Amino acid sequence: MSEHPVEQEISKVVVAQGHGWSESYQTGTEVTRIEACHKSGLHADIPYVRVWENEKCVAEFCQHNIVGVYFK
Repeated sequence: MSEHPVEQEISKVVVAQGHGWSESYQTGTEVTRIEACHKSGLHADIPYVRVWENEKCVAEFCQHNIVGVYFK
């Protein structure tokens, strides 16, 4: 069984930060894009989400920490 690839643009991601609280990243003024990706090497089969500010990746989260993904 293969995964269905994410083809829609991601507009927001909510990430668990422990102790019952979470934080979110949303495209707009500072966050220029949020993309789904996979890590190479040992964790190649685990989906990740990367948060970008212009051409700089400022955050990366694996599926185990993601609470929700919102699409445009």
